[in-house]
Amino acid sequence: MSQNQILAARSSSRGSSCDLRVPGILGRRPIIGAIMFLAGISLFALFAFNVWTEGPLLQWDVPLSKQFYSQAVGLPDRILEYLIFGFFVGKELLQVIIIILTMYFLYKKFWPELAMLLIGAGGGAIIWYLLIDIFNRSRPTDQIGIVVTDHSFPSGHAITAVLFYGFLAYLFIPRMPSPFWKWLVGISAFLTILYIGFCRLYLGGHYLTDVLAGYALGVAWAGLVFTLIEWIAFRDPVASTK
Repeated sequence: MSQNQILAARSSSRGSSCDLRVPGILGRRPIIGAIMFLAGISLFALFAFNVWTEGPLLQWDVPLSKQFYSQAVGLPDRILEYLIFGFFVGKELLQVIIIILTMYFLYKKFWPELAMLLIGAGGGAIIWYLLIDIFNRSRPTDQIGIVVTDHSFPSGHAITAVLFYGFLAYLFIPRMPSPFWKWLVGISAFLTILYIGFCRLYLGGHYLTDVLAGYALGVAWAGLVFTLIEWIAFRDPVASTK
């Protein structure tokens, strides 16, 4: 039995199960992961080059940051609370759900899903930690709400939002009973990712290029890690039936 047949059979057998398991799409069609990686890493390299050389793509960063700040200081407290909440959706809430899913995958012995969760999120965090020291970019001077003082490029919130909420969508969309619910889950995940990045941008936590570079790096890392883990984990016919 070929690897594609193994992955297809595994994906089909999961359709009737209530368990949260990855569908095997990236392992069955690795070209998708390759496109994600190449597109994401190319966009990140473009932003990184401009940050390193103070290139033309940075021309909107400071003016946009100042414009958002001038608008944000006049917002009602209720709206500011919703915007500040985006910080927690992209960090604390995400961490809580990661812990819950980790315990679930451990209990179920779903090792590929556990690896995708921990290597995806953990690896993304390590890459972010290394890159912010390499680029050493200061954050906008004017911040509202939660003031962060570490380096700015790329946005850690943007990276983890793509990796984690994208992973949730990858888990849930194939399990939805109809196209309506599939689209609803996908759009909800996409809007959540945008919401997190916009909140960090609007409240002065990041420049525009920080957020866009974070999104690009998240897509690249997800394409690489998720595809490799599915391909490695499900290529063994015996392992694929466990």
